[in-house]
Amino acid sequence: MIAAETAYRVRRAHVSDAGAIADLINPIIADGGLTAMTENMTVPDQESFIRSLPNRSVYLAAIEDATDSLLGVQDCLPDPDRPMQCDISTFVDLKASRRGVGRNLFNEMLKHLDRLGFRTIRAVIREENAGARAFYRTLGFIETANQNGKVIASYRLD
Repeated sequence: MIAAETAYRVRRAHVSDAGAIADLINPIIADGGLTAMTENMTVPDQESFIRSLPNRSVYLAAIEDATDSLLGVQDCLPDPDRPMQCDISTFVDLKASRRGVGRNLFNEMLKHLDRLGFRTIRAVIREENAGARAFYRTLGFIETANQNGKVIASYRLD
């Protein structure tokens, strides 16, 4: 288990992080109730995702200082139909949950999104994922809709 006092830094995710990101996300997918993703992530898929991020995207990684290991990632991708909105995803290592990793990723994300001109962040969360719903609520997201087993939550930047 990762200790609560673990020191880490938040930086932009790099293509070289693809293997660690797949290793972090695949156990979350395997859990079956924490993400809408159902297929394991491959390293080439993650490399392609990082290389093809649209303009104004932000992809952050939380890296443990002592071990240089990945604790979590968060991305925010612009909505092509709503230029002032981006869609957020957060993944934290199952062994590092409830340690502030997601909150610190979000605090850093806010700095980037404000500079990029976004006004709204949208999260699409599995309805039964009570932990993720609580996480986004504590950050200030407001649940605005429930569609096909997914909760839509929004955060206003202005």
